[in-house]
Amino acid sequence: MIVNTQNLNKRYGRVQVLQDLNLQVPEGSAFALVGTNGAGKTTTLRTLVNIIQPTSGTVTVLGTDSRRLSPQDFTQIGYVSENQMLPERLTIEQYFNYLRALYPSWDRGLEKDLRRRMDLPPDRSLSKLSHGMRMKAVLVAGLAFRPKLLILDEPLSGMDTLIRDEVVEGLLEQADETTILISSHELAEIENFTSHIAFMDQGVLHFQESIESLRSRFREVHVILSSQKELPDNYPDSWLAPEINGHSLSLIESDYQNHDAMYQKLSQIFGAIQFDEEPMSLREISKAMIKSSRDARLRKAA
Repeated sequence: MIVNTQNLNKRYGRVQVLQDLNLQVPEGSAFALVGTNGAGKTTTLRTLVNIIQPTSGTVTVLGTDSRRLSPQDFTQIGYVSENQMLPERLTIEQYFNYLRALYPSWDRGLEKDLRRRMDLPPDRSLSKLSHGMRMKAVLVAGLAFRPKLLILDEPLSGMDTLIRDEVVEGLLEQADETTILISSHELAEIENFTSHIAFMDQGVLHFQESIESLRSRFREVHVILSSQKELPDNYPDSWLAPEINGHSLSLIESDYQNHDAMYQKLSQIFGAIQFDEEPMSLREISKAMIKSSRDARLRKAA
């Protein structure tokens, strides 16, 4: 694993930000870290590059304890954040001239190609760039030295559609040779190149798996009941947001096996039924998980 955390905890006073986090990012993957605002995603990413040190637990990046990463290790790790500071007195050209000397593996051909496709004017001052243009400059800087690991914290936040498409295009070009760990709310844009996903809520990691596995077990289910029913209290834990309206039941099945198994589960509870199921996008699955986590917290607080 290129990233491996073991029982990672981070506490600020009485606030537990991360709780026994065990995150494994396979080398060569494009790994999405998703969850609610305040879930602990940014804190997790910052511990990986030693911006934040854990309260307890271990973090290993490129086989090295994150607290012992050397300057040489950081020449293999790219880190891009929506709040990243830039030397604003420099122009774009001066910025890249400065960076080239820091990275032995810097690829000037790749830099030139990315800058052209991202439409970054060389004489423009960094202080005069829009948020979207700043993020494009930072992303090119994170890709041009061909890092083994690229960590992206909300890189698409606040961008218009065209700029998001250009940034995602740049990521797609590098997805085969760089491990990408990305935290983003723009799930529709990253779905095309994401291979793995992990879901966090309030500092707890609920699952991590391949996109193929996730898609295979989530289905949006619509049921026509033979008679008007009420939802039983002991419905399966794998059902998210079940709702009955007259003779119709809608739910999200998070442990879908196959059509026959789903029919058996439904008929045992409701008797004779008709139903259909539909696959779900990454954005729809994430939205369902976030809503489920929020509802669970509200029930616990009640």
